[in-house]
Amino acid sequence: MPTVAAHVAITTITEPDVNVVIDGVLYVPVIPKAVDGTVIDALEIRFDSDAGDDITIRDYLHTLLETLWTEGEGFSGKRPFGNSCWEFELYEPLIKAGFITGSLDEDGHIAEFAREEAEAYVFELIRAAFYGVSE
Repeated sequence: MPTVAAHVAITTITEPDVNVVIDGVLYVPVIPKAVDGTVIDALEIRFDSDAGDDITIRDYLHTLLETLWTEGEGFSGKRPFGNSCWEFELYEPLIKAGFITGSLDEDGHIAEFAREEAEAYVFELIRAAFYGVSE
């Protein structure tokens, strides 16, 4: 059986939170909320993107759905606003604001993040944008 080499780093942030990084990918066993803000607060974060400048996350999700509807079968899931990796446009401001776990490099781009947590939080944002939140 072949041997697989992997670089593993485990660091304790604050008890009992633990970062596990394998080959540069951050794995988080529990999804912690880094801030006390609500999902509604996260929807109002403003950022610049290929979908528009100084738009909110709510506006971005609206524009994405509107683009899908308008373009129909011609919609590019890989490049809905002209560039690939468009999901990262949402992840970056969410990391910066502390809503999802990760870090940004000196240019403000993602250095590392917890992908599963980020995707789960975006689904939470989509539900909140459509249906609000229940206490």
